[in-house]
Amino acid sequence: MPLEGKVRLAFSLVAVLMLGGFLFSFWILTERENAADRIHHTYDVLRKIDRVKELTREIRFFFEVNTPESRIQRTAILNDLESEQNQLSKLVSDNKVQIARIDLIVNEIGNLKTRDLGPNNTALKKLEEILSEMNEEELRLLKIRNETWQSYIVNSYLTLSTLFFGSLLVIAASVHLIRKDIGGKKQITDRLIQSESRLLSILDGLPSAFTMLDTQGRILYHNQVFARKFLDPTYENALDLAKLFGREKSAYIERMSEMSLSKLSPIEYELDLPIKDTIRTFHCINLPLMDIEKKPYAICALFTDITVRKNYEDDLKKAKDESERANQAKSEFLAMMSHEIRTPMNGVIGMTELLLDSGIPDEQREYVEIIQKSGESLLGIINDILDYSKIESGTLSLEIGEFSMHTVVEETLDLFRSNAAEKGLDLISYLDPNVPEKVMVDKLRLRQVLINLFGNALKFTEKGEIFLSAELSRRDGNLCTILFSVRDSGIGIPKDKQKELFNPFYQVDTSSTRKYGGTGLGLSISYRLIEMMGGKIWLESEVGKGTIFSFEIQVESVASDNKTISEPSHPSLENRKVIILDDNSTNLKILAHQLQSLGLMTFSASSKKEVLSLLEMGSQPELAILDYDLPDTTGIEIAQDLRKRNFLFPMILLSSSALDAKEREEVLRLFVGQLSKPIKKRELEEIVTDILVGGGEKGKANQTSSYLEKQKELLQNTFPFQVLVAEDNEINQALAKRILQRLGYEPALAVNGKEVINLLREKKFHVILMDVHMPEMDGIQATQIIRNTWSQEDQPYIIAMTAAAMQGDREICLRAGMNDYVSKPIVFEELIHSLRKAGNSLFPKAKT
Repeated sequence: MPLEGKVRLAFSLVAVLMLGGFLFSFWILTERENAADRIHHTYDVLRKIDRVKELTREIRFFFEVNTPESRIQRTAILNDLESEQNQLSKLVSDNKVQIARIDLIVNEIGNLKTRDLGPNNTALKKLEEILSEMNEEELRLLKIRNETWQSYIVNSYLTLSTLFFGSLLVIAASVHLIRKDIGGKKQITDRLIQSESRLLSILDGLPSAFTMLDTQGRILYHNQVFARKFLDPTYENALDLAKLFGREKSAYIERMSEMSLSKLSPIEYELDLPIKDTIRTFHCINLPLMDIEKKPYAICALFTDITVRKNYEDDLKKAKDESERANQAKSEFLAMMSHEIRTPMNGVIGMTELLLDSGIPDEQREYVEIIQKSGESLLGIINDILDYSKIESGTLSLEIGEFSMHTVVEETLDLFRSNAAEKGLDLISYLDPNVPEKVMVDKLRLRQVLINLFGNALKFTEKGEIFLSAELSRRDGNLCTILFSVRDSGIGIPKDKQKELFNPFYQVDTSSTRKYGGTGLGLSISYRLIEMMGGKIWLESEVGKGTIFSFEIQVESVASDNKTISEPSHPSLENRKVIILDDNSTNLKILAHQLQSLGLMTFSASSKKEVLSLLEMGSQPELAILDYDLPDTTGIEIAQDLRKRNFLFPMILLSSSALDAKEREEVLRLFVGQLSKPIKKRELEEIVTDILVGGGEKGKANQTSSYLEKQKELLQNTFPFQVLVAEDNEINQALAKRILQRLGYEPALAVNGKEVINLLREKKFHVILMDVHMPEMDGIQATQIIRNTWSQEDQPYIIAMTAAAMQGDREICLRAGMNDYVSKPIVFEELIHSLRKAGNSLFPKAKT
């Protein structure tokens, strides 16, 4: 409370106390006077009672004499007595008890008048008794009224004392509070002075120039830095912004100040201001100051010299622009080199695949396979360099889509099937049943990581096995964490080298580089891709025993397939016996688990001796699955021995290596089916179900033919395409034509977009294989013209072909109106897959 308010409150309390004391004293005085009047009244009553008593004694005397004179005198006294009684009656009219006694006195006086009584009459006695009672009553009242009068005197003194001392107390308390408030205000004032002194010291110590302006823009205060930077001694008595900075700059500062005042918030801006003979850049902040009523009364302005920083920023911007131009040049160079290298590589790899599919002699096949492997190795190196370049430049992005986890695992193993067979390695995979069937993730990049890890395992493993597993690690609704592991029995990695393994271009040692080759980018790229997919990668390794690469990624399970994989089963397979022979314990466990999930009863063996022991013990199986590659023997030899022993149950051969002609004949004779390692779970289920339930007709129809011949039967009869190939490179043109001819089609040819348009005007084509980069008119322009010119029913299905491999190429083609995209070098499976999609789109009733 302010000091003035406290003073007013103190005087108000004193005034209230004095008024209350005065009113109370006035009331006590009034009551005291009333009490005194009642006491005087009581004395009057007592005197009157004494007078009546005196008259009563005189009457008694005259009653005793009883002479004529005495009777006359007695009558006069009775009259006086009656007069005194009337006066007494008036005096006690306010006392009911005394009035009753007066009535008795009146009766007795009447008796004295009417009767001639002797000196001992009872009337006089009663009259005296009544008067005595009245006297006692008045004395009692007198005592009470005297006590009341005395109490009023005491209360009067007490009231005056209380009023006096209360007023003194209030005055003393008020004086104390006022002195305390004055002392507190003095302390606050001292602190404010100290605070202001410190604030001014801080402002003077700021590295920035500070000034305070009034709402009109006049300078009220400035620190020493402001004075050193902007002030001239001649300005001290006329501090005006226009004189300091010029009209244009001061007008701009005033506009910023007005904006700050209107918004009641800080305003930041940059401004070039003159300092002596130079112009420097300042970062300025205008902050409005508000009073208690939230109204602005001044503006604080801070000027920070950022000239050096701005110079650095300009230099950095120039460096950034130069870096971006260099990066753009690098990207364009890589795109160009990708196209220029992939175009001839398309011809090399494509033609080798056609040669390998044409039934050439073994010696020539060996040469062609060397060419093919060399071309694929070169293409792999190019892809690694391009991917690393895209990661480093930040242009690599993930393309999330729906796919089957079974498919990606099986496709990865399919790529290494033949290489593993050549080295005599077992490829084994295990997919946890709890892993969702369909997930949302970038299939291409996940497959790339698995291929890198599996390729390294295959490269550094000379014997044993390579095991790929995918297990559900955690689940939170639709968000799943899947743990992948690739385990090999290879040479291992020293502990001191493991930390550096994910660095780009790193090799464990130079001898490995010479023996095994590689760019050293695969693990680095895998590490970055897994990070982009929200996961992490690590390894465990022991020299001479092998390595386990593990990584986790987060995927989203597809809502429609949000349940775990259901194990297919057939009632007829329940408890039917199957013998499994494989010397690899891991493969044996996986096979047993997969067959048991079908309801079958399995007996596992790792050698011929164990198989014969099981049979001699009376285990009569309905099916046997025999591995081809066994120590000191083969699955074919064991099958021959079993037939000689008259065991006639059907058998399936597992093989990871190519068989010669004689062995193939024996397989057809002895086995009802053949499975290639790594074993696909779905293929195993289908062939076992077919043999045990359907009689094994599918298993017996195990015929061999070339890949393209098989696809020709499926495509040519189902989709009667008219195909146009637009390609300016003669080698790639011949390659595409030859592939399509092997698939049963006779394509027309064009070397640029203009020829495509002219041929479309002459004839309807169902499918166009459109090269993107062509002279005169490229594939993008030709596609846009086709989409804008031809009617909907005459629109062809356009498949882009390009050797470009940079980020966004696919999106550019699809935005231009193309239906699909295949990259060069052309992979048979990709091209056939695109042709099937085209057929399903153009001939929906003939879907395969």
